[in-house]
Amino acid sequence: MPQGVWGKLADEYSELREKLILLGANENTASVLLCLHYHGASTSKELQSQCNIRQPDVSMAISELRDMNLVHYSPRSESSRGRPAHIYRLRMNLENSLQPFENRARKRAKDLLNQVDEINRLVAQVESKEERTFTAA
Repeated sequence: MPQGVWGKLADEYSELREKLILLGANENTASVLLCLHYHGASTSKELQSQCNIRQPDVSMAISELRDMNLVHYSPRSESSRGRPAHIYRLRMNLENSLQPFENRARKRAKDLLNQVDEINRLVAQVESKEERTFTAA
């Protein structure tokens, strides 16, 4: 994220973005989420500029955030030609908006620990069978 966009909070937002990505969030989704928190309600075009990402990436990030029920959108009030613009905003504060990412990470961690337990169980099974068939030379 460009330093100019984030000002004095650049380091904190950058670190938070990196932590979100480590939890499994898509890079652009993390950027858009934090942009919406920092800048408030924004159009897709504004998010492109604020997050320094391409329009298709903004659309995919918004779609993911909408699927997680984190973003509310409404039509822009001014009339113009062409496709109507939408204004996107977070449905809740940042802490609550991060909860789905945390929940997914906790589930993945639990699943990994279950796999480790299963590996240990299988190793114990294999070793007990080997001990019964093993004979010293």
